[in-house]
Amino acid sequence: MPANIVHNEIAILGTTSGGTFSQNTDKLVSGILRLIVLKPATNSTTYRLTITDSKNNEIYYNETPVTGTLREQVAIPIKDVNTITVSSASEDELFTGKMVSEE
Repeated sequence: MPANIVHNEIAILGTTSGGTFSQNTDKLVSGILRLIVLKPATNSTTYRLTITDSKNNEIYYNETPVTGTLREQVAIPIKDVNTITVSSASEDELFTGKMVSEE
């Protein structure tokens, strides 16, 4: 069992306007993104989530729009500043959540 694994939580908080909002993370140390959780204020809201890295590569994109809470376990290398974008939201409202990475 690996010792000294550090988990970092990145808060996601934003309100869509015209169905979209973006948020940049702080600069991250190299790690693996393990969990993405995102919840709109209304459970019937549909949306897409994209995460891009500092070189504008899409490291996460959900092909099928999500309805309500997204909770997904992943294993995506992550570092530097990343951009979290909610798009095509059916409602303009508050979204909250987190990403959890491990170093």
